[in-house]
Amino acid sequence: GLGKLIAFYDDNHISIDGDTEIAFTENVDKRFEALGWHVIWVKNGNNGYDEIRAAIKEAKAVTDKPTLIKVTTTIGYGSPNKANSYSVHGAALGEKEVEATRTNLGWPYGPFQVPEDVKTHWSRHTPEGAALESDWNAKFAAYEKKYPEEAA
Repeated sequence: GLGKLIAFYDDNHISIDGDTEIAFTENVDKRFEALGWHVIWVKNGNNGYDEIRAAIKEAKAVTDKPTLIKVTTTIGYGSPNKANSYSVHGAALGEKEVEATRTNLGWPYGPFQVPEDVKTHWSRHTPEGAALESDWNAKFAAYEKKYPEEAA
């Protein structure tokens, strides 16, 4: 079955033309529930990390149907002048707004500068990630060999 399928839906209420209310009125939760999905709503996707982790844990516990995790976010989160605005949808913030966002979020690091503790954390997981990727590639190669049309 599809019990291992977990999909995330970013619900930021913004489209490239403005608020989604101007062209999108469906209730995504109800649509997926009607399709037989388990639906979880994370109300704070900006920095509600514990809520996101709890939603993933709940989704993994549901084994008889797929799960949609709807995450409410603020597009351009942290940007003092463009957050929650369609102008940030698919467009660069610009140098001044990037600097203002860094200040607003208390981020003292420069462009492309990765803090040492972050580098250390990720480097500890590099071998695990490489092993998982290798395993996935082997499984996909076997699938591709057995089902060439489906894998194409």
